[in-house]
Amino acid sequence: MNKQFLTTCLTLIFLGFCCTYSFQGLAQSTDNFPDEEVLVQVVNPVSLTEEYLWMEVSVNSGNKPSPSKVIYMELLDRNGISVAGDLAKLENGKVNSYLQIPPELPSDNYLLRVYTRISPYISGEKGVFQSMVSIINSQKPPVIDSSQQKKAGDLPNLLNPSYINSRDSLLAVSLPLPDASDISIVVNKVSPLDDLGATINFNEMYASETPQNQDLIPELYGHIVKGKILDSAIDTAEVFFLTLHGNQSHMFVDKPNEKGDVYFDTGNFSFFEYAVIQSTRTDEQVNFILSSPFWEKTPNEDFTLPPLSLSPTDEAFIKEKILARASHQYYLAPIEVPLVPLPFQYITDYSYQLDDYNRFEDMATTIREYVPMVLVRSQNRKTIFKNFNIPYNLVFKESPLLVIDGMPVFDSDAFAKFNPKGIKSMDIINRYFYINDLKFTGMVNLSSFKNDFGGFDLPKNALFITYKGLQKPYEFHTASKTANHEKHFPDFRSILTWQSNKEIDDNGILNFTFKPSLLKGNFELRVRYREGRNKTFNTASYLLNLN
Repeated sequence: MNKQFLTTCLTLIFLGFCCTYSFQGLAQSTDNFPDEEVLVQVVNPVSLTEEYLWMEVSVNSGNKPSPSKVIYMELLDRNGISVAGDLAKLENGKVNSYLQIPPELPSDNYLLRVYTRISPYISGEKGVFQSMVSIINSQKPPVIDSSQQKKAGDLPNLLNPSYINSRDSLLAVSLPLPDASDISIVVNKVSPLDDLGATINFNEMYASETPQNQDLIPELYGHIVKGKILDSAIDTAEVFFLTLHGNQSHMFVDKPNEKGDVYFDTGNFSFFEYAVIQSTRTDEQVNFILSSPFWEKTPNEDFTLPPLSLSPTDEAFIKEKILARASHQYYLAPIEVPLVPLPFQYITDYSYQLDDYNRFEDMATTIREYVPMVLVRSQNRKTIFKNFNIPYNLVFKESPLLVIDGMPVFDSDAFAKFNPKGIKSMDIINRYFYINDLKFTGMVNLSSFKNDFGGFDLPKNALFITYKGLQKPYEFHTASKTANHEKHFPDFRSILTWQSNKEIDDNGILNFTFKPSLLKGNFELRVRYREGRNKTFNTASYLLNLN
C-alpha cells in the first residue's frame, strides 16, 4: 500500500511540475500555436441600449475547430475606448454569445471586436473579427440631418415565392442549398443604415506587433487569469493564492516568473464575479494587480468611425425599433441555461454536515468535539491544528491548509475563534496533497450556506478585486417558443428568428419555420453556411416582403 501511495505521490509531483512550467514553455515559443480564424454572424447589428447584441461565433484552426476555450468580445467607441466587454466559453470552437448594451451609451456607431487570447498576435487580421454596429439610445438620440438626402440602399434579391409557404401561424421556408453545412439563419427587419458593412482595414488600424514581445499562452482548458507583482524585487519562490467567487468558489495557486507575472489557469471553473489574492508572506500587504484580459491594442488615430446620422425619413424605423424592444423583452427574453455545480476540487477523507451536530460557538471546539483526525493544540498562546496522516499512521508536523469558501486562512488563531453558525459543511484531507508543485500537509475546508465566508473577516493583507469571469450561457428563443405566447401582448419583434446548427435534407434543401410579427414591410433573410467540405463560410441574403 505504501509503495502504491508513493508512486501516486511521485506522479502527482511530476504532473505538478508540468503544470507549473508549461506556461513558461508556451510563452517562449509560438511555433505550435493554432493559427485561428474568428468568424462571427451578428444577429442584430442595429440595436437599442439595454438590448442584447447577439452573435454566433466560430473559431477554426485550419479545417478543424480551434482548441481555444474562451472567446473575447468588446465594443469600442470612436475614441478607441472599450465601453462593453465579455468573455464566453467555446465548445468545439463555437458559441452563441451576447453583449449587454449599457443603458448609458450615446447613440453612435461602435466597433465590435471578437478574438481569442492569442489570435490577434498569431493570426493577425483573420484572428480578429471586426464589424461596425449602430447603437441607438432614445434618451440620447442620434443627429437628425434635415438636409440629408439619403438614397435607398441596395436591397438583396427577393426570395423566390415558391420557397416560402404558410403553415398555421408560421412561415415555412424551403431553400435549395446543396452541399452546405454549418448553417445558421437570421431574419431581421431591413435597416436604412446601409454603411454597417463598410470595409475595415486591419493593417491600417493597428501597428504591427511581433508575438515574440508577448507572453502568449493559449487558453486550452479555460480562462487564464494573469496577475502582476508590483514589487521591484521579484521572489520567484513566493506562493500566491487566488480565490475566485461567484455562486461557487475555487482556489488556485501559482508562483511568479522572473518578470513578476503570475498565471492562474481556472480550467472548468468559469463563472465568478470577484477575486481574493493572498501570498505566503502574511506579514505584508499584497502588492499585486490583476491584468485586464482584453487585447490592449486600440485603433490608430487615423481610423475613424462614420458618425451615426439619420434623416427624417428614418423616423419610422427608429419608432419600430423602440416598439420592438418591448416585444423582445417579452417574446425573446433570454433563457438562462442551468449550470451544473462543480464538485469540491479535492478528494476528501472525511466530510461533516454541521447541522447534523450540536453547534458550538467556535471552530476549535467544533473540531475538538467532532473531528478525531484533526488535533487542536496550543502553541505560543495561539491555537493551531495538526492533521493525522492516514497513509503513514502518524501526525503531520506541519499545520494543514485552512480554507473557507476557497479562501485560505493563514491565521489559525482567528480560524479557531471563528463562530461557524454560517458554515454548512466541513471537509477534511488527512494526507499529502499537491497543487502544481506545492505540497500541503492536509486540509480543513469549510463551506458556507451562502458562499460568503460564513461571516469570516477578510484577512487584512488580502487584496479584494472585482474580476468577472465568463458570461453565463443564455439561450435565444427559437420560432417554436414564440408561437404560443399569449395573444393579448402585441408582437412587434424586428428579429423574427435566429437558428444555428441547421442541416440540409437528403435533397439538399434547407427547411426551417419562423413566426412573423405584426411589423410589416421588408425583412432580410441572412444565411451563413459552409459550402462543401473544408470550405470557408459564405453568406447569402434574401429579401422577404411581409405585408
